[in-house]
Amino acid sequence: MKPINAAEFIEENLKTIFAYALSRVSNKEDAEDLTNDIVLAILQSSDKLRNQNAFYGYIWRIAANTYGKFLRRKKLLSFDEIDDEPSDESDFTEELSAREDILKLRQEIALLSKEYRECAIAYYYDELSCAEVSKKLNISIEMVKYYLFKTRKILKEGICMEREFGEKSFNPAPFEFVTIFSGNFNREYQNLFRRKLPGQILLSAYYTPMTIRELAIELGTASVYLEDEAAILEQYGFLSKTSAGKYQTNLLIFTEDFTKEFYNQAKKFTVPSLAELILSAKGKLAQVRRLNDFCGKLSDTRLLWGLLWAVMRRGDEQFRKAHPEFSEKNVPCGGTGRTNYGISGEKTDDKFDCSSFAGYAEIDENYHASAADFKVLPKTNRYFGHADNDLWKEKIYRTVSGEMPPEFIILTKAEERMLYDILGDEASMMAALYERLFSCACRLMHTHAPKNVDTQIEGIMFQTLFFRTVGFIGGCAVESGSLALPDFEGPAAIYICENK
Repeated sequence: MKPINAAEFIEENLKTIFAYALSRVSNKEDAEDLTNDIVLAILQSSDKLRNQNAFYGYIWRIAANTYGKFLRRKKLLSFDEIDDEPSDESDFTEELSAREDILKLRQEIALLSKEYRECAIAYYYDELSCAEVSKKLNISIEMVKYYLFKTRKILKEGICMEREFGEKSFNPAPFEFVTIFSGNFNREYQNLFRRKLPGQILLSAYYTPMTIRELAIELGTASVYLEDEAAILEQYGFLSKTSAGKYQTNLLIFTEDFTKEFYNQAKKFTVPSLAELILSAKGKLAQVRRLNDFCGKLSDTRLLWGLLWAVMRRGDEQFRKAHPEFSEKNVPCGGTGRTNYGISGEKTDDKFDCSSFAGYAEIDENYHASAADFKVLPKTNRYFGHADNDLWKEKIYRTVSGEMPPEFIILTKAEERMLYDILGDEASMMAALYERLFSCACRLMHTHAPKNVDTQIEGIMFQTLFFRTVGFIGGCAVESGSLALPDFEGPAAIYICENK
């Protein structure tokens, strides 16, 4: 049979097809929709007919099948509650436009949790019976009926309301995942939070446990995609399920509110403590200058910035040795141990931040640099932001050979040990300051963090205190009035030491 015959039949019998449709539905608009569906089905199926004599019977079977599909589709929009087996009859009481109904319906189905969504799709879209759905999903027929009953109620509520997605659906909140590795590097694990969605899930479920559906509404993302993300986060231990089946974040997050309150509280004792420490260090400058000619030629300001960083490192060592109970415990994660936490909040140019990095950096086989890029320092006085190994290598060797005056502390290993001996009292003062900072941070975090991450607080605070307070200590040192901002170019909080 050629397609033209179907077209001729439609042209000759369009009024009859419409009358057929009108006799089966309750209003003209639905009859027009059903007529269009039947016409489309005839055109799509006419080439399958092999027996010309069965033409008319075949055409009206297509019409009957199309009407059945039409009923199933409309049944989802006819918000009558079902008591037992979902009925094949529809009570079309709503007269919303078909396009708006379908868009709303798809949106609400996308928000359904897995059990309800799979059951609804199998029954309404795949046109399976309750028994077939039961077999496909490996659940009882009674459970199928329950899911369908609940689905109708959920969809009725959703379609009849003005759905408002959460702000994170269009404006993701700032989130940074930080992991301190020990052991093998796990690239998959490290890259987990390069996508925005995992972090937004953790932020959304941090204080209040949420179902997948609630997360879907908050994030404006279909449940089917969130389920996979939640499963990965649960696998890594970042999400946990409550007894009510909701998800809650199992990762400590340093929120912007916590950080602001910590700075405000800790500044009250940190500023005077650093004023006392720096004053004490000033009294040791003569001893430091006797270590070698390089230290002897440096100005007070250059020496004090380098010594502050050296005392911070030494004080941290003492603080950590005093707390073996908080030593890092490796937790298997793809063969990798780690300390994990999150940071939420906008990046700022706050003077209490650290610009890029603070720690050890290899220069060559003979020397390494130890430096801190306090954000309170002008950019010209930071090391890591523009460190050039060849440049520093040249400066070190030219300084050692006497070709240029020293710009920073240069020490042998023996001289480094002597420096720490000279600054022993100051290192102890810094260790005591870290004790107070640790106590303050833990106390405040216990009030800011949800109870389910309470047991993580001391361990993570201990592991992260040094690096999370580097910029804060630099800012407080300047605020104390005891340490002036540099009046020279080049890195300030730095010292160079021999490797051997």
